[in-house]
Amino acid sequence: AALLDLTGSPGYTTDEFAGSYYVKFTTGGDSGKWYSITANTADTITVDLNGDTTTAVAGDTLQVIKFWTLGELFNPSVSTSDPATTGNAIVASTGQLSFQRRTEVLLPDQATAGVNLAPASTFYIDAGIWKKQGSGTSDFGTQQLWPDSYFIIRHPSAVTSSTTYTSTGEVETGNFAIPLSTNTSGGQDNQVALPRPIDVTLDQLNLGGTAAFVSSTGQLSFQRRDELLVFDNAVAATNKAPTATYYHDAGIWKKQGGGATDFGSDVIPAGAGIIIRKYQTVDGATVFWDNTASY
Repeated sequence: AALLDLTGSPGYTTDEFAGSYYVKFTTGGDSGKWYSITANTADTITVDLNGDTTTAVAGDTLQVIKFWTLGELFNPSVSTSDPATTGNAIVASTGQLSFQRRTEVLLPDQATAGVNLAPASTFYIDAGIWKKQGSGTSDFGTQQLWPDSYFIIRHPSAVTSSTTYTSTGEVETGNFAIPLSTNTSGGQDNQVALPRPIDVTLDQLNLGGTAAFVSSTGQLSFQRRDELLVFDNAVAATNKAPTATYYHDAGIWKKQGGGATDFGSDVIPAGAGIIIRKYQTVDGATVFWDNTASY
């Protein structure tokens, strides 16, 4: 943990941010990094470094931001069991049994080592609350959503027409540092979503050719190192395989099966989730991808 002393006598209420908010540094050596708040006093904030080491010094600035939760992002009170009338992207289930379930929200597994990881948890709306698969009738509306990771909205065949997910909020204009885990005995998948409201090309990611993304030594499979996997959200399917795998080699973005062509102008659509598959490391260290705004 780290204790941050704040200037200006903000006069916070004790622990008003604990468990529901995070800090994001906006200047200094930690610019772009975010940490969960575990406690606060009137003029201090304690954060969980989650194994990281802070380089923050006096004068660095930060934001205090509330985590989105399932209940706040998708209010169960406006969801109906009819996709034509539901008040948000989520179609409410008619019960807890599998055949009664409608829209599900799947959260990725951020803790298990390896690749091709199954989702860690599945949630659905039933009887006016968010429920979790395997957890009975408990209310999971306060389930937090991380600011740098994606979630999957899954419509089963019982949902007979499309719904629309509309995201509103402030535009992130500063840096965003995204932690990327590695594994000592093979690749490690990192499920990532960019906090950017516009399409971004591979060249605009500030990823290829940096310390956060290990460049390959050639095009052959045994020469490849870090990879970036993208998915096609225009295709209706479940458990989708990646539609393209990119890697950085000889100073440019290349694509599996694409030869020596430069694919740096390929686009990642706004709001799309991606996987960054890190090559194995000796120590299993986490690296930070410093994503800068292209606008």
